[in-house]
Amino acid sequence: HASQGHPSRGRTPSRLAPIMDAAAQGDLIGQCELFEDMEEKDGHIMSEMGKRRRAVLGLDWDIVPPNNPSKAEKDAASALSELMQGLDDFEDVLFDTTDAIGKGFANQELEWHRLDGNWLPKSITHRPQSWFQIAPGYRQEIRLRSAAGGQPLQPFGWITHTHKAKSGTLERSALYRVLAWPYLFKNYSVGDLAEFLEIYGIPMRVGKYPSGATEKEKLTLLRALAALGHNAAGIIPIGMELEFLNAAQGDPAAFKLMIEWCEKTQSKAILGGTLTSQADGASSTNALGNVHNEVRMDLRDSDALQVAKTLSRDLIYPIAVLNGLADNWARCPRLKFNTQEAE
Repeated sequence: HASQGHPSRGRTPSRLAPIMDAAAQGDLIGQCELFEDMEEKDGHIMSEMGKRRRAVLGLDWDIVPPNNPSKAEKDAASALSELMQGLDDFEDVLFDTTDAIGKGFANQELEWHRLDGNWLPKSITHRPQSWFQIAPGYRQEIRLRSAAGGQPLQPFGWITHTHKAKSGTLERSALYRVLAWPYLFKNYSVGDLAEFLEIYGIPMRVGKYPSGATEKEKLTLLRALAALGHNAAGIIPIGMELEFLNAAQGDPAAFKLMIEWCEKTQSKAILGGTLTSQADGASSTNALGNVHNEVRMDLRDSDALQVAKTLSRDLIYPIAVLNGLADNWARCPRLKFNTQEAE
């Protein structure tokens, strides 16, 4: 696979729109690479997504038998639970599965080996979303990207988690699609603020040269102006003038207001609120923070349910089948997170 691109460079609304449109038509590469850039370049998105994703990691989990289990099904659940405890990097697998919350889907490749008479994953490796394409049909199918309409994923070879932030096709249901515009506007405001601060409070300096001055003399004057700005000292030839105009005026609060609006929008989309993300002055009380936490529980529990369903189907079931602990999905033990809150 070729090295990844960085479509967020030189970002403008006219460059972002075609990336989104292409994804809606099935060309995911630009959108996937944009999502990677957003996470890498926007500290607020990374921080808030970290909270959302790690909320699932903090939950206890268990392997439970199906309803009205027979003794054999109870024993199978216990045996599977023991095998799962032997997976050293299960927390990493969980974390990589939640990558789909922002990006719509996440794929991890399974490599199997025989260990103490049991078939277990030797490695479970997260693969970039840009490696894949979505085949249209009655049910959309995620395939490895190839020239001939994509290569179907090998059974028992992948953990494929899809996570819908909103209803719609896989290409358009990713949470980061909602965050792409606030990300863009925030980048504009940060750039404008940096530019403003660079000239804020510095007097405008104008150099005047006599008519007939050579290019070399004009450059000498320009260098003198630049030196005055940085060193507060400089020399100019006789016959030339320097004039100081008023310093740049303005209020950086407007940029800050825009940046704050963008970050609050990001927090609302990711966490369902803003109170645990940034101080809201007088309103940021402990009581409000706790109410906000309750709202986040809904998101966490929903995430946990979706992740448990995928890992039961793509990890627990293959381990059960390969080790003779289940012969059909309907009666296979499942992974379950404990989302009960202590009184």
